[in-house]
Amino acid sequence: MTSRRSTLIEQGAKELLQVHGFTVRMIPAVGFDKRLPPAHLVASHGPDVTRYIKIRKISHVPIAVDMIATKYAVDIVQFRKHIARHAGESGLRYEIWVYSLSYGFRCFEVQKDSVKEIPKLSFCHPATPSAGGFA
Repeated sequence: MTSRRSTLIEQGAKELLQVHGFTVRMIPAVGFDKRLPPAHLVASHGPDVTRYIKIRKISHVPIAVDMIATKYAVDIVQFRKHIARHAGESGLRYEIWVYSLSYGFRCFEVQKDSVKEIPKLSFCHPATPSAGGFA
């Protein structure tokens, strides 16, 4: 993800995670370490949760789990290799976030034997009350 537009999408994902209390590190596009999963972002929430996030762009096509499994099969294989090497470690999550202008971010978690959609985060802080009702 080297284009300016992709950098903006990565920055948006970073800000979204930070609103929810994650410490986020962006992985530079230069150089590749095959010992690491194919992630653009590494988000940590304390010592217990680490999320490796690969961001992909897609046009105005509706996204489903079966489409993710076929379109991003290489990313899924690389994530699963990392899962196998770190099988005893808890708190590691591997995710593919797909961004489209029509739907925003859609988030999918790659597991050892499946891919599932996970709820997306919103820009509203979790402790922020919804608008309305206070006078």
